[in-house]
Amino acid sequence: MLQRILYILGALLLLFVSIEAVALLRLKHSINDNAAYWRGVAKNTKDGSITYVALGDSTAQGIGASEPGNGYVGLLANDIARATCKSVHTINLSVSGARIHDVIEKQLPQLHKYKPDVVTIEIGANDATQFDAQKFEREFRQLLPALPRGTIVSNLPYFGGRIKRSSEVTQANKIIARAVKEQGGLRLADVYSATKVNNSVRNYAADWFHPSDRGYRNWRDAFWRPLLDKRANSKLYSV
Repeated sequence: MLQRILYILGALLLLFVSIEAVALLRLKHSINDNAAYWRGVAKNTKDGSITYVALGDSTAQGIGASEPGNGYVGLLANDIARATCKSVHTINLSVSGARIHDVIEKQLPQLHKYKPDVVTIEIGANDATQFDAQKFEREFRQLLPALPRGTIVSNLPYFGGRIKRSSEVTQANKIIARAVKEQGGLRLADVYSATKVNNSVRNYAADWFHPSDRGYRNWRDAFWRPLLDKRANSKLYSV
């Protein structure tokens, strides 16, 4: 009887490992697939009356979602279209694996091509993996003045209470909040609170780092709150 139970447990473990391996392989392949998807979206929505530009890393790319459009950028674009009854030209300049200096050096120079009505940015999670507080603050303060006025800047998400990252995230978020406030003209999306309050294992993709479809809805909620302020977004909501 014991031998049979052990056999069943072993089979279940092997099945779980196989499923996890397939999911991780899919995540790896999605890096190129998602980038190609957003290039197509930018081309196919170029006649939109509202221009939305997203800056950032793999979460802006929607890595971990079942489809790229189920990431927070795609969800926000849909919400903007519904709220304003206008078509949206979505340009996603984010790059998987990007750090703060990558946004400064490679993504920001592309902004001059557009006249965005909405700009969102989330960056810093990859910097937090090898966290240097002084470098993080220096680069973040270099980034903020180059962003268009009204840009919505996110803090770092809640990583499920993982001890080895929680202190770095807390410190990084204090730097972000202070820098955004002192810079002025920018708005903060509190992704940390949105992902912590609604925390669940179902919020994460197979790598336990990127959000799932469910997790990305929490990200969308955090970015959407600043966009609901029609006084701060008069251009966006004007007829």
